[in-house]
Amino acid sequence: MIDIDKHKQTQVELTSPKGKTYKMSEYEICRWFSLIEAVDIIDKKSEQLGVKGRGINWVKPIAIQKYIDERTESMLFELQSDLSKEKRCII
Repeated sequence: MIDIDKHKQTQVELTSPKGKTYKMSEYEICRWFSLIEAVDIIDKKSEQLGVKGRGINWVKPIAIQKYIDERTESMLFELQSDLSKEKRCII
């Protein structure tokens, strides 16, 4: 079992290639990663179904929020060792 409160308190500082620094908790980073993963899944499924973006409203915020909530803990588990090592982000 992951101690989520510990990850909410553990701050990580990432530096962009341009030198700007960003500070956020490990928990927050994993929630962002979960959002990115959700959008990627939606994109792949849209391509499979042949859905072309503009005219169709595919956004389901409650479903995306639920995915993020359910995925965050497993994302923390998967990235636990990487979060302590990584200090550079791409922005």
